[in-house]
Amino acid sequence: MPSYQPPFPQRRLPLPGTLISGLGALLAALALHAAGGDPGETWATVVTPQNPVLHVGILQHFGRSNKDQVELAAPRGSLLTLEFAQADGSTQRQRTPRVTVGIVNRALASPETVYRLILSSHKSFESAEASANSWESLGVRTEIAQPQEWQVWASRAYTPQQLIQIQQYAQAKEIPQVRLEVQERRERAELSWVHEHFRYHRTRLRVTSDAGYLRVNDRYYAGSITLQPNAYGSYTVVNAVPLETYLRGVVPHEVGPGAPFAAMAAQAILARTYALKNLHRFRIDDYQLCANTHCQVYKGLSGTHPRADEAIRQTSGLVLTYNGELVDAVYSSTNGGISAGFEEVWDGEPRPYLRPRADIAHQPDQLFDLRQEGDLQAFLARQEGFNEAGVSRLFRWEFSQSLEELDAQLRAAQEYLGIPLPEWTTIQGLHVLERSVSGRVQALQVGLQTPRGPYSMVLRKDQVRLAFPRLYSTLFRVEPLKQGERLTGYRFIGGGFGHGVGLSQYGAYTLARQGFNAAQILAFYYPGTTLAELGSLSLQLPEASLAFDNSQVQSLSGYQR
Repeated sequence: MPSYQPPFPQRRLPLPGTLISGLGALLAALALHAAGGDPGETWATVVTPQNPVLHVGILQHFGRSNKDQVELAAPRGSLLTLEFAQADGSTQRQRTPRVTVGIVNRALASPETVYRLILSSHKSFESAEASANSWESLGVRTEIAQPQEWQVWASRAYTPQQLIQIQQYAQAKEIPQVRLEVQERRERAELSWVHEHFRYHRTRLRVTSDAGYLRVNDRYYAGSITLQPNAYGSYTVVNAVPLETYLRGVVPHEVGPGAPFAAMAAQAILARTYALKNLHRFRIDDYQLCANTHCQVYKGLSGTHPRADEAIRQTSGLVLTYNGELVDAVYSSTNGGISAGFEEVWDGEPRPYLRPRADIAHQPDQLFDLRQEGDLQAFLARQEGFNEAGVSRLFRWEFSQSLEELDAQLRAAQEYLGIPLPEWTTIQGLHVLERSVSGRVQALQVGLQTPRGPYSMVLRKDQVRLAFPRLYSTLFRVEPLKQGERLTGYRFIGGGFGHGVGLSQYGAYTLARQGFNAAQILAFYYPGTTLAELGSLSLQLPEASLAFDNSQVQSLSGYQR
């Protein structure tokens, strides 16, 4: 059994140099510890190619309701600076300790018609990206959107006539999920706030604080905040924050503040890798990452933890690579005892380092083939011997749902499935048609009763959880529930929570407690990968992530919550 040793040497942090425009004092330095640390010790917030600025959507779809509000406030003794464009193109600035921004719907001078050709709908970005790539190979320009679930749109640069031609092509090729949505807009949502007794209306507002951090509703965030329009007629509240500071708001919330240190260090490396690999996710909306489980959970400076900070510091600049490129650093809470291959959960090409593996500390190469129902049943009956056993409450799970409950979930998800369905009265049956080697459902047949008779459809991979979100994973089997001969519902018996690809966060707990260091944990879950310094890679970072302004260099002794 390997004995734990610090996986990485203590590193000296770079001295403050040039900073991104407007990030203010906190971007020069943040205290390493919110409590108990040396108040003179500072955090690495200098913006460099190894510590670029990320643009994170912390509130998505703000303004869908005209009752939406967001409060921004500077720390005590500081002021906010509000920046917005004037009609002549100049920038107006206002100074205030706090501001509440709401929404006003203002009538358009003339109605506008919005055309969206939705090419496919998905539970995950990964499958959406594979679909977009497939359409691009056919010569159709695409955009990936997330109005609620992920969708692939034909480029909005196409004319309505061109969109109709693409739809006709899809119909001729019998691609069923393609649909054209036409929306007439008579009003536009605008940001609204009051300053010195005068009400302002704008479509973009940037807010910074003298202190370098500010409060957004009930959480604090380093850097700047921008309220900006998105592709859906509403707004996104975007936090611009350096990578290493961003990780402070991710690691303790993803892996938990009580995680063993080696598990925290592994999570820090993965979170850093994941962020840099996924800067293109929200290109359609002019930001990069979200703050929830569709990306990584991010809570700003609220809930930072000294042990997580130390894990981030010790792994500073380290990322996980395969053949010299950043890996798809996906991870989940619990894999149920066996990790899934990338292609078992999402569409797209297999990743050599994301393969089905037994989640057993010293036996990852133990072979399981769970494609047959009987083999899966025997596997799910095993309660011990796995890294997650006794650690994750969702290592094994079981629940029952009535046909009425299942029917309600399917109806709620119908808009986002992208599968044309007839009117139906009830679900008639569920039947697993295909499983992967790791036991994940690859195809689920859903029988429906319609006025014209029985109808069946097939859900594939992550569509299953999109249709039935009560499911914790796609590693499950079903048993019918009956009253006499009448079907009343189904019992679901399964394991794991989340997609199950890559690292298991609860599995990493056990490995760390058994003496694995961070590098060994990552090698366990991502075989064939290599740890690398960011400076050794050639990354194409967006210009906005590397903007500098020497005039903004300041320092701060510490951040006190």
